[in-house]
Amino acid sequence: MMLRTFHIIIGGLVCASVASAIADGAELRTSASRRSIHRTVSFQEAVEGPEMIDSMVELELYIETCESCGVTGCALDCLIPCDRWASVEYLLWWRRGQNFPALVTTSPAGTAQGDAGVLPDATVLFGNETIGEDARPGGRVTIGGWLNDCRTCGVEGRFFALGEERISFAADFTDFPILARPFRDPVTMTQEATLLAFPGFTGPGNVNITSNSNILGGDFLYRWQVAQSVTTKMDFLVGYQFSRIDEGFNINSFSTAISVPGIDAGTTFTTSEQFLTRNEFNAAQIGLAAAYVNCNWQVDLLAKIAFGNMREVVTIGGQTTIVTPGPGSTTNTIPGPLASAANSGTHANDEFAVSPELGINCRYSINECLDLSFGYSFIYWSSLAQAGRQIDSMLNDPPGAFSLNSGSYWVHGLNAGANFRF
Repeated sequence: MMLRTFHIIIGGLVCASVASAIADGAELRTSASRRSIHRTVSFQEAVEGPEMIDSMVELELYIETCESCGVTGCALDCLIPCDRWASVEYLLWWRRGQNFPALVTTSPAGTAQGDAGVLPDATVLFGNETIGEDARPGGRVTIGGWLNDCRTCGVEGRFFALGEERISFAADFTDFPILARPFRDPVTMTQEATLLAFPGFTGPGNVNITSNSNILGGDFLYRWQVAQSVTTKMDFLVGYQFSRIDEGFNINSFSTAISVPGIDAGTTFTTSEQFLTRNEFNAAQIGLAAAYVNCNWQVDLLAKIAFGNMREVVTIGGQTTIVTPGPGSTTNTIPGPLASAANSGTHANDEFAVSPELGINCRYSINECLDLSFGYSFIYWSSLAQAGRQIDSMLNDPPGAFSLNSGSYWVHGLNAGANFRF
């Protein structure tokens, strides 16, 4: 009898508290459809019995059953009306640089003509190192939404792009009286050099090199909740991924004959060569996304991997134009030295590749609809053709038949942005 009386007292107090909350304008969140309503009522009972005095009782009241999962009061998340989200992030990412052989050399004044610019004793002005690893800005946009009230399944789309990484190099006879382009004779296997500038032999001469790299990508994901607790949540991810990495390399040089045996003085040599690569990755992907929430802070973890086809396209072209002085000026073209009939043209290759991605983001909630975030991302591709790798590393002149040289590639860096829920 005492237990029954206690239940009646508690029930009355709960109803009174809920009625009072409604009268005071408290909001019980719901929607047009049947959704669970959650309300926490705290009160201090003033009943007889020393064990009940100054105690705090917290009750949970669930009304109606959730149509999405059939569970009464399945989760607090079902009560939040913001079922869609969008984020905008600023990226500061690094990428794998390009490797070039020694393409431009010089030698100290007084070096013998036969040794000038010849490797390995010459000083390398461009090449023999990895170039283009500086951080570049970019952006990423994410849009998604839940497909049911309980947020157990949803869809999400992402797109990112990085600013162009550009490399520029220029040198001429005013800075380097001895300026050369080294090469190797494939018949004798000896190191030699084409002298763009050498006092009394060739000049004036110059060389200009430019290289660029562009990256963009995106994916579409289906999210399915596999685990949830009060503070954590884990989703299984499956979807499609696309990425494209383009690189280009251009080298232009100019020289004039002064006293070259067998060549008229004033004859000019203008060389222009290009190496272009395009890599397109189309793949299916799977992964996991986890979130940990503590008050206004949330930590998001992402781990996924994509499996698919990497389409690698390499285009090589170029020539050297020889113009003799007038009167009776003539113009002739010859291949190379880096692009010849054997390796020039467009070459395509399809290769199976994998692309894992890892990410961590820390978010701070400003209000119910806005978070600020800061994090780190890493993306890797197992196979990719870079422009610098397609140049014959031995600098044979003329080069041999084309052979694709591909390798791994990655980008990684910091990101900061804002997340909106609506």
